[in-house]
Amino acid sequence: MHLFNNRGLAEALQQEVIADDIHVSLIFPPDTDTPGLAEEKKRRPQLTSIITASSGAMTADEVAKKTLNGIKSGSFSIHCNFEGVLLSIVTAGMSPQRSYPMAFVEVIFSGMIRFVAFCFLWTWYRSIEKWHAKRKRA
Repeated sequence: MHLFNNRGLAEALQQEVIADDIHVSLIFPPDTDTPGLAEEKKRRPQLTSIITASSGAMTADEVAKKTLNGIKSGSFSIHCNFEGVLLSIVTAGMSPQRSYPMAFVEVIFSGMIRFVAFCFLWTWYRSIEKWHAKRKRA
């Protein structure tokens, strides 16, 4: 839910400030290995940990480097890992795209990437079903 709210806000803001040569960036960071994540892991539901296990965490330095490089290059969508790339393409919609190669990828491969997204969802749903079945047996 928050992704789409943030994406819509970023798209609207970009339209409002582009005439002033201001570029907005939307960042797709994964779990980032920080003291905050360590604290979150202590408190978050077990099911959340099961689902997020399919995507690895990155160091704060790696995320910061990718973020700064993306901002410097004027990218609207900045993805830090494979899942971020998929999420960015699957939700592209009316987002600005300053890279012709990435625009080509979005147009040509969006259907296939939607299929890959379904594979992620099916994996997550199986994990959720197993977790609920295990809880019912206990």
